[in-house]
Amino acid sequence: MIAATVIVAAAVMAGAWWWMNARVPSASAGKPEAVSAAAMHKPEPAAAPLSPEAVESIAQRMSFELANFPAPVADTPIAAASMSPPREPAPVLMKQRSAAAAARAAAPPAKTPPLRSAATAAEPQRADINKKMRELTLRQRAEGEYAKGAAALNEGRIEDARTAFEAALQADPSYHAARQALVGVLLNARRQTEAAQVLQEGLDISPAQPGFAMALARLQVERGDLNAGVQTLARSLEFAANNADYIAFYAGLLQRQQKHAEAIEQFSRALAQRGNVGVWLLGLGISLDALGRGGDAQEAYRRAKASGNLSPELQAFADQRLK
Repeated sequence: MIAATVIVAAAVMAGAWWWMNARVPSASAGKPEAVSAAAMHKPEPAAAPLSPEAVESIAQRMSFELANFPAPVADTPIAAASMSPPREPAPVLMKQRSAAAAARAAAPPAKTPPLRSAATAAEPQRADINKKMRELTLRQRAEGEYAKGAAALNEGRIEDARTAFEAALQADPSYHAARQALVGVLLNARRQTEAAQVLQEGLDISPAQPGFAMALARLQVERGDLNAGVQTLARSLEFAANNADYIAFYAGLLQRQQKHAEAIEQFSRALAQRGNVGVWLLGLGISLDALGRGGDAQEAYRRAKASGNLSPELQAFADQRLK
C-alpha cells in the first residue's frame, strides 16, 4: 500500500510540473517580440551584437527550459520519507531514561549531592527528554496524516488528501515530504497562489531546500514578478552549490534582467559541473554577445550546436549566430 501511495503522490508532483511547463510555449508565442524559427533561419551578413529585444525574447523562453524541476526536497523524497521509521522511537527514549536513572543510582554515596540539588540538576535532563518526546509525538502525528493523505490520493479523493497533508504540516511544519505532496495537489488544482504560499512557508522554516526555491521562483516569474523569482533563488543559492540545474535557472533569470556579467558567471558555474548542456551554452553565448564579446560568444554557440541536445528552434538560433 505504501508503494502505491508513493507512486500516486509522485504522479501528482509530475503532473503539476508538466502542467506548468506546458503553459510556457502558449504564453510566449503570442508576444510580438517573439522570434520565430523562420526568422532565425534568415541569414545575416555578419553576427552583430544582439539587441536587447532579441535577448529578452530568447532568454524568456530559455529561462523556462532551464527550470526543469528536480524533486523539491532532494534529501527527503516522498518515497524515503514515507518508508522511513520515526527518527527516535519511544523505546529508545525510555531506555535512555532508564540508563540515566541506573547511572545515578550506582554513583558513590560520597559524591551524591544533597537531595534538593540532585532534583534541581535532573530538571534540565527531564525537560530535554520531555521536549524530544513532544517532538516525536508531533512527527508521528504528521506521518499518520501524511499516510492518510497518500491513501486518499490513491483512491482519487483529492480534497481529503489536501486536508490530510495540511494537517500533517500543522502537526510538524518541518515535515517536508508532506509539504511537497501538498504543493503537488495545489498545482494540479491550478491553485498557484496557495502553492506559492506553502512553498514560501517551507523556505522560511528551512532555506536549505533548493527544490522549493526553484518551484517558488517559477511561480513568481509566471505571475510576472521576475525580481521576486531572482531574489528567491539568490537567498537559497548557497545551499545549491552542487545543483547545476538550479544555478543555470538562476543564470537564465539574471539574463532576463539584462545582468549579463552575473549571468555569465552563473552559466559558467553550471557548465563546470555539467559541460555539455546545449541550452546552458546557448545562454552563455547570448550574454557574451550582449556584452560585445563576439569571439567568446561564437565559441559558446559552436559548443551549443555540437551538444546535439538543443530544441529545433534554439538549434536554428545557434546556426544563425554562427553565420
